[in-house]
Amino acid sequence: MSDARVTFDFRRGTIAVEGPTDDLTKLFEAARAAAPALKHIKIVTNDAVATTSPAHERVEQLPIVGANNRPPAMRDFARSFTFENTYQRIAVLAFYSAKYDQRPSFTVKDMNDWFGLCGFKKPSQMPVALSDARRKYGYVESKGRDQWTIATGGENLVLELTEANGGNA
Repeated sequence: MSDARVTFDFRRGTIAVEGPTDDLTKLFEAARAAAPALKHIKIVTNDAVATTSPAHERVEQLPIVGANNRPPAMRDFARSFTFENTYQRIAVLAFYSAKYDQRPSFTVKDMNDWFGLCGFKKPSQMPVALSDARRKYGYVESKGRDQWTIATGGENLVLELTEANGGNA
């Protein structure tokens, strides 16, 4: 478990655990024991993303690749969700960028391009929308001047949207 990273977000009631798959069970048990009342525990491995909620008491897998063992196209991935607002769209696109494209960060221009690619209506001011997605919802994080990345809150949102969609994101 020396390569593991555990992030506790008690304000949102979540724990994010990242580490090698061979320690998955130990990591999950340690996270559950450390904070049994938390609403959501997410474990990220090199192979997949697992999540559990108290209502289910199980670990679910987020689909990482399509049926042909290739990542889904960004447009297909993003359009498979039902969104309530622009900020959720931002979170899903940031998630795709980090998890499928393996990008450490993205820019305002990237996000504008992705909105167009996916056929989403662009916010009038993308920098303000990204800032609000960070400040109001905790979906993204700023990594410096015009460098953004998905936050734990954004990852949890995508997992919840996937679960609400029957695991077919």
